[in-house]
Amino acid sequence: MSAHRGMRGRTPASALALVAGLTVVLGGCGGSPITATRLADSVAPTFANLYVRQQAERGKPGVSAADLGVRATCARTDPTTTDHGAGSDWVCAVQWLVAGPGTPVGASYDVSVQPNGCYTADGPASVVGQQTLVGADGSTVVNPLWQFNSCFDTT
Repeated sequence: MSAHRGMRGRTPASALALVAGLTVVLGGCGGSPITATRLADSVAPTFANLYVRQQAERGKPGVSAADLGVRATCARTDPTTTDHGAGSDWVCAVQWLVAGPGTPVGASYDVSVQPNGCYTADGPASVVGQQTLVGADGSTVVNPLWQFNSCFDTT
């Protein structure tokens, strides 16, 4: 019988090719740059800045993003899915303090994240208002909190 050829009859060259192929395939399975933390870290300041804009359009200037203490927590809607990767099944719970009394308020946004880190967040009208609102001058303006788009760095 012939000498032992390793790995059940495979030559060393074919074994190396198999290992190299598995390395390439498994290397593609690494973590996505789209994570719950990165998404939340983008949603919170974006929301804060748009809230300030919304209040200014309503004729209530003087609110700063820092005053709001906005926090966001994001997760996939399917608990069996890991909290990374692009998809239209993200939800972000946003909490902020209403200017003046510092009363905490929260809203849950449905978020769709693209592979490039750009996303669209749809808010609940019951909390953030309708698609349009009446501006301080009586004109109809788009409510910046109703739905917003933004992007975060995926590098």
